[in-house]
Amino acid sequence: MLTFEKVLEVFRDYLAEDRCCEVVKTSRGYAVLGWDECREIWYSIENASTPEALRDILAECYYSYMAYKVTKGYERDDPTEQEEQEIQKKCRALLERCR
Repeated sequence: MLTFEKVLEVFRDYLAEDRCCEVVKTSRGYAVLGWDECREIWYSIENASTPEALRDILAECYYSYMAYKVTKGYERDDPTEQEEQEIQKKCRALLERCR
């Protein structure tokens, strides 16, 4: 059975590295917040009321973060096809660890 604790453990290294994604426990589950460092504002808040929702939200955040890294902060528009495949492979590995 998937738990919030398991999801947070699987994504722990990513969350420690990405300074713009933060997970906060709330009375309704967990909130996943996105921080804009340039404007110094929270630009997104998503509620994860189940472990599955938290897993899916963090997988999307991880994907975006990895795309940001490989494009050097979006100096170029998109990851190459090879980079895209590698990012998807890493995402699948994290999702598999959640099982």
